[in-house]
Amino acid sequence: MLIGKEFGPYVVEKELGSGAMGAVFLARSKKTGELVALKLMSAALGSSETAHSRFIREVAILKQLEHVNIVKYKGSGRFHGSPFYIMEFVEGESLDHILAKRKRLPWDEVIKLGLDLCAGLQHAHEQGIIHRDLKPSNLMILKDGTVKLTDFGIAKDTDVTALTADNSTVGTAAYMSPEQCRGTRDLKHTSDLYSMGIMFYELLTGRKPFVGETAMEVFLQHANNTEYKRVIEIVQQVPIWLSELVDQLMAKDPNKRPRDAEAVRQSLLLIKQKIAAKNADSGSTKEKKKKTKLTPAEADESPMETSANSVPLARRKKFSPAPFYTKGWFTVLALGLIGTMSCVGGYVAFLRTASAESLYQQAASLRTIEPKAAREGPIADFLRHYPVHEKVAEVQGWADKIDFELLEHQMLNRRRINKKLNTTDKDVAQEQIFRDALDDEEAGKLKDSAKKWTDLSQRKSSTDPELRTWGLLGERYQQRVKAVQTLYGELREKAGKGDGETEQMALDAVRSELAADKLKDPDDAGKHRANARNQWEDLKKSTDTTGDNRRWHVLAAWRWRELRDAKTSDR
Repeated sequence: MLIGKEFGPYVVEKELGSGAMGAVFLARSKKTGELVALKLMSAALGSSETAHSRFIREVAILKQLEHVNIVKYKGSGRFHGSPFYIMEFVEGESLDHILAKRKRLPWDEVIKLGLDLCAGLQHAHEQGIIHRDLKPSNLMILKDGTVKLTDFGIAKDTDVTALTADNSTVGTAAYMSPEQCRGTRDLKHTSDLYSMGIMFYELLTGRKPFVGETAMEVFLQHANNTEYKRVIEIVQQVPIWLSELVDQLMAKDPNKRPRDAEAVRQSLLLIKQKIAAKNADSGSTKEKKKKTKLTPAEADESPMETSANSVPLARRKKFSPAPFYTKGWFTVLALGLIGTMSCVGGYVAFLRTASAESLYQQAASLRTIEPKAAREGPIADFLRHYPVHEKVAEVQGWADKIDFELLEHQMLNRRRINKKLNTTDKDVAQEQIFRDALDDEEAGKLKDSAKKWTDLSQRKSSTDPELRTWGLLGERYQQRVKAVQTLYGELREKAGKGDGETEQMALDAVRSELAADKLKDPDDAGKHRANARNQWEDLKKSTDTTGDNRRWHVLAAWRWRELRDAKTSDR
């Protein structure tokens, strides 16, 4: 029994569950009292190289993910030779347990759950991670309703060779995509979207679309054009738009599914808006009927009670048609258009431009929640209608930040998946500079990368909005290079003072450099510089090329290269 055993700073309190790969335990930090979940690979699998590699890969994948809707990685280690890792302890209930008790969920709860799932899944996909095993048991629902995506045990990092053999199938049969069932070698993120569609179907109807006595029977139904009853045919209360979205997600052809998880999330938001608009229209109609008082004669002649043809012509009452903008169909259409354009309703006025203060407040509240919607909506409207307002500089700053962050995100994603440059694209020159400068940074050529960032930053003065955004991006990365150089200077100062409390690996490497600088004997100095090179190399290998750790990665690459080149020139 492992109860009471220590795993580094954690003590195991109880077992939470076990499976083929190992067991999960509840553990508590000896220092802070924080509860965590500890996953330990089964000792029986210690001789299996494949199992060991898969467990280590799961750790490597979790390290790349940092999102509120994905269980958070906290650390890893070994216990008597068996690897383990620590993740946040999620106090909630797995979705399969909830479904077993409730049989099926109301459509509004499925939409809410889907919004969280799409957000977490989009983050994973942007890091090149395909989950490959989406199912209710791998979703935890917290007490406040937040969804946490768990168990990346068979997830595939598209940047790394898969651990499974070619044409093999991994996953749970009931939720596997047709391409998974066929053993397709290079799965795309749209495989997860199919599994999401199967989950939505089951949550809405209480049944799976495809069942069989064996896994092979289910495989064949997924892979072939097997018919199934649509959601709306089973549960008529489900909005038709949601039923149609499930059909799109379950398309056999990956190219006919939604573009990505973010597109699914936007569709879910739009469905909510359509339903709200429809309910609002229905409510106003009922209220109008309730408040309208008819005389007995009018009641006799009301078109709700009798047809015009059944009333004598002389007694017919003339009705003036209501203006088109009071009609229910116009309200639904208008709100639907607003939702499509901005994902947020309420800030477009049809008859007049919103005030500057109103647009400013809407942009301020929306820019951190839905930056793209804010940029295309209230921010764009403010800049267009109030170009000389006292707050225009602040709003333009918001616009610039959103523009360059969206561009940066797109370019980093294209570079990560190694997407080929389109020579006909008007931005191909800028993108090439961007990629080359990042390559220079990671190769330690900081001077070369700084020149490229300076070149790119000059686009900032362009009157072309797109070129200006490239300039903003170049300027930001130029500042980051300077920050790396400043960081190195600060480390030299700390190391010279003997302060070893911060960033120990980097400080040790700097101390080796300082020691080499003080030695007069070339051989002794060379040994210290060689030691410094090795220390910088270790730091480079232990840090990521993305996020906050990138500055340490670039610093290590730069110093390693400088010391290597200095050694070469001394010969």
